[in-house]
Amino acid sequence: MCPTDFSPGSQDAARLAVRVATSSGAELVLAHVWHVPMLAYGGADPFPAEVIARMIKDKERKLDAAVTAAKGLGAQHVSSVFLTGAPWDQVVETLRADDAFDLVVTGTHGRTGLARVLMGSVAEKVARHAPCSVLVARPANDASTFAHVLCPIDFSDSSRQALDHAGELAKTTGAGIALLHVIELPITYNDELSMADFLEGIEQRSRELLEDWAADLRTKVAVPVTTEVRIGSPVMQTLAVLENDPTFDLVVVGSHGRTGLRRALLGSVAEKLVRHAGCPVLVARTRAA
Repeated sequence: MCPTDFSPGSQDAARLAVRVATSSGAELVLAHVWHVPMLAYGGADPFPAEVIARMIKDKERKLDAAVTAAKGLGAQHVSSVFLTGAPWDQVVETLRADDAFDLVVTGTHGRTGLARVLMGSVAEKVARHAPCSVLVARPANDASTFAHVLCPIDFSDSSRQALDHAGELAKTTGAGIALLHVIELPITYNDELSMADFLEGIEQRSRELLEDWAADLRTKVAVPVTTEVRIGSPVMQTLAVLENDPTFDLVVVGSHGRTGLRRALLGSVAEKLVRHAGCPVLVARTRAA
């Protein structure tokens, strides 16, 4: 699925979705959600009924045009769905209702500041709640495969899923796939403990385990696979790697699928990367059978 609001950001996402669908032989469904936020108008209908009807017809025509454009870009199997309601909620509910969906490609407007902190973007909410993987596109990026992929690894099952997706999307030529593990220290610790000895042991075990994962991946892909272990905040260290090497054109990260207040307050590594990374981010998630 590729949700579209016909903005430049969603058009970038649609081009990426066409390329991904074409390369994998998948069906592409373009979705538009008609939504007028009633609270912005004091709860009253903001426009006369005939005006609303004309607006809906205009969006339906634009959705038909988007389907035509996708076919013109090479999409072999493309359809559309017109939904009504809150955009992120309608997208997620449609995905949940049809377990044939295994990927969402969505754009982001890249908003920052207080409005985004309070409301979040549609892309972030879809990435949080979708039952399948979510690929968040960035402007002017329309590659279906990627030349340099960064895959943060925490050795969880969701990281294994991310690794599988990274192997599928990476180009057969290019810089390859970089595996990154970040050792996150406790916020507080006893200063009397010998942290140097403690960290040395953890680093060594982490490097060995990460190299085991890399060795397994090398048997499945034809591109170089490198490893790096860092110490600090997983989000900050991942963003630092991206900043230091602008050749990375995709981040693939697992999602633990946490829900509830803890997630709402803290956010996950995946969500923070969706918000702050300068390149596309794939939140890898396998649908439950």
